[in-house]
Amino acid sequence: MNLLIVENNFLLKENFFFQSDLKNKFNLIFLSSVKNVKKILNKKNFDFIIISSLAANSNSFHVIANIFKTKPKNKIIQILEKNNDIKHGFSSYCLKKPLMINKLLSILGKPRNKKLSKKKIFNLKKGLIFRRFQRKILCSIKKKELILTEKESEILEYLLTEKKFIKKIDLLENIWGFNNQVKTRTLETHIYRLRKKIVKNFGIKKFISVKNNSYKIF
Repeated sequence: MNLLIVENNFLLKENFFFQSDLKNKFNLIFLSSVKNVKKILNKKNFDFIIISSLAANSNSFHVIANIFKTKPKNKIIQILEKNNDIKHGFSSYCLKKPLMINKLLSILGKPRNKKLSKKKIFNLKKGLIFRRFQRKILCSIKKKELILTEKESEILEYLLTEKKFIKKIDLLENIWGFNNQVKTRTLETHIYRLRKKIVKNFGIKKFISVKNNSYKIF
């Protein structure tokens, strides 16, 4: 993922480079000059532009406005210096200092799922049908339906698309944007809740198989 970071006190730079799970994942470019920012946006595409720690003779509006004139298709993350700092309409996200890297990572991890199928409906075993856009699992036998959360639906869709045992690392990378150096129980929690819902609503105990820290439907 390509990130352009506009700041002048190197707070974000220090955070990114001193945390190995961040520096290994992102392609980072740090700039403090609006002029240089505009130049690079004409040559290179970025997934996000992060604007923070602006010069004393400038302000958030000035920098963001000048960058916005180049009409980038990127999402802009604004790091607010103070509680009374202005939130601007063309900032996709705003975060306050002191910056919590976990919050920033949660934003950067949103644009995922590049490998997901274009199919709208998946026919599963035991009379189950998954409608991805409605986030529903229907059971033709018991005439029941189950509404899934967004993440449950993404997990199910990814497992169905690959049709093989998928490693935990791959699921975290493609659904949450985490890399293999991040220690988290997020996936296990979502899998546990999804299995519990399937048992409760359809009585199917072996819905998601687990093998060597990998997952597969049935």
